[in-house]
Amino acid sequence: MCRFWKRYHGFAKCSMEMRMAYRMGFFFNWLSSLVGLLVSIFLWKTLFQAQSIVQGYDWNQMILYALIVAFLNATLSMGTEMNMSQKILDGSIASDLTKPVDIQHMSFFQAIGESVVEGVISLAVVFVLAVVLTDLTGYLRPSKLLLFTVSLLLAFLLKFCLAYLGGLLCFFTSNGFGVVYLRQVITDVFSGAMLPLSFYPLWFQKVSSVLPFQASVYLPTQIFLGRVEGKELAVTLLLQTFWVVVLWIGAKFCFQLAVKKITI
Repeated sequence: MCRFWKRYHGFAKCSMEMRMAYRMGFFFNWLSSLVGLLVSIFLWKTLFQAQSIVQGYDWNQMILYALIVAFLNATLSMGTEMNMSQKILDGSIASDLTKPVDIQHMSFFQAIGESVVEGVISLAVVFVLAVVLTDLTGYLRPSKLLLFTVSLLLAFLLKFCLAYLGGLLCFFTSNGFGVVYLRQVITDVFSGAMLPLSFYPLWFQKVSSVLPFQASVYLPTQIFLGRVEGKELAVTLLLQTFWVVVLWIGAKFCFQLAVKKITI
């Protein structure tokens, strides 16, 4: 374990330093996300003026849902798959393959480095908005926050696996941005990042329930909002864990297939 940490923690540190060095880029990316978040809040405010409950959500729950989604999306942005796709398209992935490291582990630690910087800033902004716009009474119990934190960590692992798999698709195309954008759109729709899954038709909810995407956004929000408890909560965490294991192993298998397309 110690050797593993020594081998890979440098990638996380380097990634953090690069993110800090290009902090203006991150600032403008977050600013655009913040504008989108505020627009959605104003839209929900207009909708809730006509009715107090929408698809089982009140105003307080809906805004908290939107803020959690914003935090999750900002914590792990498209940087992981964009970096992977760029390396594949410009051929620098060949250099990484000659290093005595596992590419998936290296990418994961790089994602951790980026997410530490993005996560701290995002959490601060989201918390301030939550305090100003919502009532957090009953949501900050230590037991609930602990379970929510566990769910967030699983969601991060899952989002990394999805992003990493999206980056690997660039082995089979020359349009890296198109692949990344398509993966992002599919994830946003089926994960509940655009709308809570309960807003969609029943058939769509059934399809989403057998896909891994909901475990990256929708399920963590349900835990924080207290909409899943007891046995259902345990099942939710187990489902997240299941998808993390499946996608992590699947990503290793896909990389072995994809890497056969290049010659060092």
